[in-house]
Amino acid sequence: MKSLLALLPIIFLGAQTSFAETQTAQAITQDFMPLQFNQETSAGCSWENTGCITIRIPNLRNADGLLGVALFSSDKGFPENSDKAFALTGMKLNEANPEIVLKNIPYGTYAVCVLHDENANMEMDKNWIGIPKEGFGASNNPKISMGPPEFEESNFVLDSQSMDLVIDINYF
Repeated sequence: MKSLLALLPIIFLGAQTSFAETQTAQAITQDFMPLQFNQETSAGCSWENTGCITIRIPNLRNADGLLGVALFSSDKGFPENSDKAFALTGMKLNEANPEIVLKNIPYGTYAVCVLHDENANMEMDKNWIGIPKEGFGASNNPKISMGPPEFEESNFVLDSQSMDLVIDINYF
């Protein structure tokens, strides 16, 4: 089983389809990539009631590189396949305590994964035995073990106009 550490780079690397690849190109060329909704995973979603999710990341070890965020609305693809994400965004870092606001998110159940790509090379750097050199995290800050967290341990319900999440970044 692959670990979360090996899977989160897909946020930036993209899957085999154009949704993630398009987001990757935008993340490289902009200081902040606008929130991009996946037409496939957001189809059929009720947009009557929406809210904002404010994500705070208090423990980045530096302000170098990029920060990628993937919002999932189901366990399909979580956290390894950003092509199955409900929405993607990212930013070039310029402060060690960034805040990202996801606006106009339909009420529902979601999970978030975050990648700190410190050298902005669009991949998770690892040492010779596969341990990540860069940081990652997920909503609800699940305990990281031999495999990625399950959607069920990372999910939360958006049912109000605003909510705050604090995601701790894991470094090894």
